[in-house]
Amino acid sequence: MLNAEDICARLGLEPGDPDRLSIVPRPDESALKSRGGTSVDLRLGRWFRSFKPSKSSEAKLWLEPEPLFMQPADTLPPDAQRATPGRDAMRTSEHFVRFGKNFVLHPGRFVLGVTMEWLTLPQTLSGYVSGKSSLGRHGLVIETAAGLHPGFSGCLTLELANVGEVPVAISPGMEICQIFLHEIAARESDSVGTFSGQRKPAISLPKQDRIFDLLRGAHR
Repeated sequence: MLNAEDICARLGLEPGDPDRLSIVPRPDESALKSRGGTSVDLRLGRWFRSFKPSKSSEAKLWLEPEPLFMQPADTLPPDAQRATPGRDAMRTSEHFVRFGKNFVLHPGRFVLGVTMEWLTLPQTLSGYVSGKSSLGRHGLVIETAAGLHPGFSGCLTLELANVGEVPVAISPGMEICQIFLHEIAARESDSVGTFSGQRKPAISLPKQDRIFDLLRGAHR
């Protein structure tokens, strides 16, 4: 795991260096070093996406495959596993919150947020995202697709849920989560990760699971 000195050294490498870590806006390295530790704090961005209440009287499994999802993997378009704006607009609402304003998350509610920072990991680093205990103690749970794969580039989508008893106000620009980074053996790959390139929180289709489809089909 990288410590504060290691992280700052990676941030300070020249553009084009294959081991360079990029975080924009760049974190305060003097504060990072003085605090020590092994993580970098990230801030909340200004875009949110909330789910619209369902009007259906019947429960529906969200993972129910749709025609596109059922196509063989080699026939899917390259971005089929990514967000589909048309479908997102039908079942969610997008919100933009300015700096200095709050987004109020009520008890039992869930919203997708995004980090203010844009991250670019080299192929020699991976990591994971964790919430901050100071927010967790107020009932705000911060979960993500916790693993950061080598080559990832983009803003992180955050899954924010209020499991407490009182509303929680969250503000763009506040420290919302932290990332821990690990060195991995160098590899040759052009992959930038499935969720790279996103600036807004988005919903993604689950990956096709042949075994799950077979198990479910056997009980129909």
